[in-house]
Amino acid sequence: MCYRLTNSPGGNMNFEAAPFKLTQEYVQVLGGPRSPLFNTFRKLCIQAFLAARKYRERIILLAEMMLSGNGDLKCFVGGPRAVMAGLRARFHEHESDRACVALVHRLVDQSVDNWRTRWYDAYQRWAQGVF
Repeated sequence: MCYRLTNSPGGNMNFEAAPFKLTQEYVQVLGGPRSPLFNTFRKLCIQAFLAARKYRERIILLAEMMLSGNGDLKCFVGGPRAVMAGLRARFHEHESDRACVALVHRLVDQSVDNWRTRWYDAYQRWAQGVF
């Protein structure tokens, strides 16, 4: 999952509002949103989130170590405390595993061929020549 610290494409102007980039092309390669392969993709997303959540303290510690002496990096825009609090919150540490599974399903659903991502990509192709 593309849970970033604070910065995002477009300079935090909320162009990319999807939880992570999951393009129509990628979904098609998986056989569509109702295919067995897409279902496997969902299961792997859930496993990845639960595994990351299990090691959240180590992940947070790594981010804190990166922050030390590097507070001017774009990923720490918004202030170190707010960034670290946001990172911690995204692990949903007080939620059950069952609630986190439901969360990941929602994140995938919100990301599938998200129209804002599609339009931002089209803008990037047109304005910047980014493909």
